[in-house]
Amino acid sequence: MEMRHLKPAPTPEDATGLRVPMRDGVELAADLYRPAHGRPAPTILIRTPYNKAMGAPLWDLPAIARIFVSHGYAVVAQDVRGKFLSGGATEPYKNEIDDGYDTIDWIVQQPWCDGNIGMWGTSYFGFTQLAAVASGHPALKCIVPRMTGTELGFPMENPDGARDVEHAVFRWYFGQVYVVRDMYMFPLDWSKRPLTSIFEPFYEHLGQRSTQMDASFEPEFFDRVIPRERLLANPTPTLFTVGIYDMAAVWSWRDIDAIQAHPAWNGLLHLRIEAIDHEGYSLALAPMDDTKDHRLNPAAREKLEREIVDPTIPFFNKYLRGIGEGVPKVVYHFGADEWRTSETWPPLPSQTLRLHLDGDGPAAAGTLSLEPVKRRVARWRHDPADPVRSIAVTEMAPCGPGVRSIFQEWADLAPVGERDDVLAFASAPLEGDLELAGPVSLTCMLSSTLRSADLFARLLDLAPDGTAGLICRGHVRVPLEPVAEDASDGGLLARGRAVTVPLIHASSRVRAGHRLLLHIFGSDFPEYLFNPGDGSETWLAEHALAGTHGIEIGGLRGAALTITAGGTPAAIRDAFAVKGPAA
Repeated sequence: MEMRHLKPAPTPEDATGLRVPMRDGVELAADLYRPAHGRPAPTILIRTPYNKAMGAPLWDLPAIARIFVSHGYAVVAQDVRGKFLSGGATEPYKNEIDDGYDTIDWIVQQPWCDGNIGMWGTSYFGFTQLAAVASGHPALKCIVPRMTGTELGFPMENPDGARDVEHAVFRWYFGQVYVVRDMYMFPLDWSKRPLTSIFEPFYEHLGQRSTQMDASFEPEFFDRVIPRERLLANPTPTLFTVGIYDMAAVWSWRDIDAIQAHPAWNGLLHLRIEAIDHEGYSLALAPMDDTKDHRLNPAAREKLEREIVDPTIPFFNKYLRGIGEGVPKVVYHFGADEWRTSETWPPLPSQTLRLHLDGDGPAAAGTLSLEPVKRRVARWRHDPADPVRSIAVTEMAPCGPGVRSIFQEWADLAPVGERDDVLAFASAPLEGDLELAGPVSLTCMLSSTLRSADLFARLLDLAPDGTAGLICRGHVRVPLEPVAEDASDGGLLARGRAVTVPLIHASSRVRAGHRLLLHIFGSDFPEYLFNPGDGSETWLAEHALAGTHGIEIGGLRGAALTITAGGTPAAIRDAFAVKGPAA
């Protein structure tokens, strides 16, 4: 089978190989980069499962380390337990709290460290930072996590009983990345059922199965998330980067919301909110070509590395050296290429606005309005054999769950609303610019003929020429008491369930003459896994059921989109061309 084998890379010539002992005797491999002056220096620790001497697809850790060294920092890049050159069992998430503590404890005793340690990294090696904070080691003075969270990858339950729809990367991670120490990338056929069978050719080639894939179906596997209470109990200066278009944003914002609400963290949290996806590609690059693809263009790749590292230097200078003024509390991308700063998120002034959904179903265009609407039910037929496709997918991808960057084409999403299994609701053309900066959510009463239904929502910017670009998106999986196909009473859903779909956060300007467009639908495949419909486990299901979903429109329980808009109430009313106070 076609396969890419990623092997350990040798320690670069300008680094020193280390073996760092853990409390159980396991040794973890690391590379040390030092400033030329040779004196003890504040140290930045990077703990990664992706090969300490290679790093991510778009940039490499040696290059990142050298930028930090040029600013006077020592850098330790470490393979986490069980990956590449490090010892121990290959078990994701499991040991990162203790291993983070032990690594910091060892570093702080070395003559080249001045006793002050910070951490840096993206995704899983952002997770290792949060784990190290949860360990409570006093030498860890600050962290810079990017696009990560204490529950990274895990489909978690929401307060209303709904769950995240599982992102395909969750168990893909255990079937490809965390099988053995090295990494293998190979094409996957996501049409196979059950989904667990997609890895069988790889297991046969390798001669062993993924123990972590099997373990992930056990309830105790979910105990590997970092207990958020342990994170909150150890307030630490944090520069947290969130991607507006990042699939991990849902986990980032859960932690950020908890930190912002905790008094002990007051003044310690700094936010960078960027218009990027999980790979670090930016909305400013869309649509992309070879000249903008950092994997193919060395100059663009070096620029990206600088853009990632340079904003962190004032932060590290303040908290590791005690010099400079640090960074603003909030720095955020507004649209594609405008940067703004604020003392709060959402920025002030801002208002929460509730837009009512009105419409009967896919056959008729619906509306978004500040005015109350007539009570009715909007229904659509969900067919897992013909799912709504994810925004940017390939049928067979050499790595990952068949998903490319959404910025490679920056697709026009308006035609999705023409499907007969998508509800579409649009506002009237705006009379003035509308600035969206903050949380967005959809609330509704959901009912279905199935025991389990997925609800996806995308908020779009609909231009006068009829094209629509993504602003933000969200999803939930809802357990339900199934109803008959025509079960309703006077337009109200029988045994409907109140559901909130967080569309995470937006940071965008919708221009005058444009409209807000909301799409609601029941699948987003293959980025998010299909729902069997009967409450069973997706990865083990042989089939998926078709069914009818419905949401209630109008009245106290009617579906509504809540947005956070910047500016004064009068400016927002003017944008929507309404008289009097906004509802």
